[in-house]
Amino acid sequence: MKPDSLTGTPPSLTLRQVRKSFGNVEIIKGVDLSVPSGEFHVIIGPNGAGKSTLFNLISGRLPPTSGSILLDERDISGLSPRIINGLGLSRSFQITNIFPSMSVFENFRCAVLGKMGAGYRFLRPADHYQAITEKVDGLLHDIGLQHRRDEIAGNLSYAEQRALEVGMTIAGDAKVLLLDEPMAGMNHNEIGQFSDFLQTIAQGRTVVMVEHDMGVVFSLADRISVLVYGELLASGTPEAVRNDVRVQEAYLGTEACS
Repeated sequence: MKPDSLTGTPPSLTLRQVRKSFGNVEIIKGVDLSVPSGEFHVIIGPNGAGKSTLFNLISGRLPPTSGSILLDERDISGLSPRIINGLGLSRSFQITNIFPSMSVFENFRCAVLGKMGAGYRFLRPADHYQAITEKVDGLLHDIGLQHRRDEIAGNLSYAEQRALEVGMTIAGDAKVLLLDEPMAGMNHNEIGQFSDFLQTIAQGRTVVMVEHDMGVVFSLADRISVLVYGELLASGTPEAVRNDVRVQEAYLGTEACS
């Protein structure tokens, strides 16, 4: 596997001339991207730039029209979301996706059972899976929700629900996380807390995140890619992107770059 040219680290995720068309309309226009293992990579761009479509291609919800997507050295282009998830890539969505009537512990247990292939074994009560219970409790501790273990998930604050959902994406030991605007709808205090949470779960993992809050972007990202109308306008360190005149003109504006 060829190391990333800037970091010298082998890439966890590679996109090679990825394109997606719907009829005669091309939404993603030949995107090349390499995300080194362990990097926190943020994708920014105006509404309609194709960010969600790109995530749908990577996670298997849509097949690319052409090009290839590699997870480590394996081509995952066009594979189903279930298979891609099994290979170590998990995704969270813009809309919180949890079981609100179940406890925090039960939500996590469902995620772990599904990943371990035990989700449909009805002849043995789930409580008998001691190893699963221990794993869930360990994950709750890791994401700081152990004190809410038995709380109904629908009673959590919005930020806690988002933390629960993102935490569930790592329940199966995912090594690559796709986070689609995880802080949308949060207030200032929640954003600060959630940013700390993301830094914690990013340890030892590759994170690719779509985000609009520029304060969050520049505080968390190792590298930033700017997607405009389906094309990568720039990709580099936060400082390089901040100072890129093309990016300033197309997206950030002078205020964000000052």
